[in-house]
Amino acid sequence: MSTSPALPPASAHTQPICGKIIETEMKVIVDPTRPLPLAWALYAIETAENVCLCAYYGANRSVFDYLPQKGAEINEKTLGITFAVREFVPKEKYGPSVWEEFKKARAIGAAEK
Repeated sequence: MSTSPALPPASAHTQPICGKIIETEMKVIVDPTRPLPLAWALYAIETAENVCLCAYYGANRSVFDYLPQKGAEINEKTLGITFAVREFVPKEKYGPSVWEEFKKARAIGAAEK
């Protein structure tokens, strides 16, 4: 008998994420080494089953001002952006330390701060 933590069903990883943004961190990076500005946005989205940690990375200026903010209810199907990263965390295991580790691992230019 395995004592591994229960993971969401495989279908949860391919289904659009619907829920409320409970944490977010965003930044637009402009520097001479990049031909276009780069925006990244990290999200903790509370769904009915778990908390999904998501990351968006993009160079499309037209979406920078419209990235969803903390407190927004979202449906990925109609959101207009695609998450490059999705990590599912059971609600009972999610906390500030999980969010901080996700930010450290996924934020671009975090070491430049």
